[in-house]
Amino acid sequence: MKFYKKRLKYVIPLTIVVAVTSTMMLFNRFPDVPSLHKFLILVSATIFTAIISYFLFPQPDEDRPEDRGPY
Repeated sequence: MKFYKKRLKYVIPLTIVVAVTSTMMLFNRFPDVPSLHKFLILVSATIFTAIISYFLFPQPDEDRPEDRGPY
C-alpha cells in the first residue's frame, strides 16, 4: 500500500478538530472523570480519527490510475 501525502490535507485538520472538541467536552462536561482516563480518551480518539479518516477519504485524482475495466 502506498502512502499518499495529499490525503493529509484532510486528515490533519480533522484530527485537530476532534482533539480540541473532545478536550473541551471532557473538561467542561465530565469533571468527575480522572485525568488519566481523560488523557487516554483524548489520545485514542485522536489516533482513531486519524486512521479512519486516512482510509475513508479518497486519494487525489492525479495519483489515481486510469480506470481500465473489461468494458
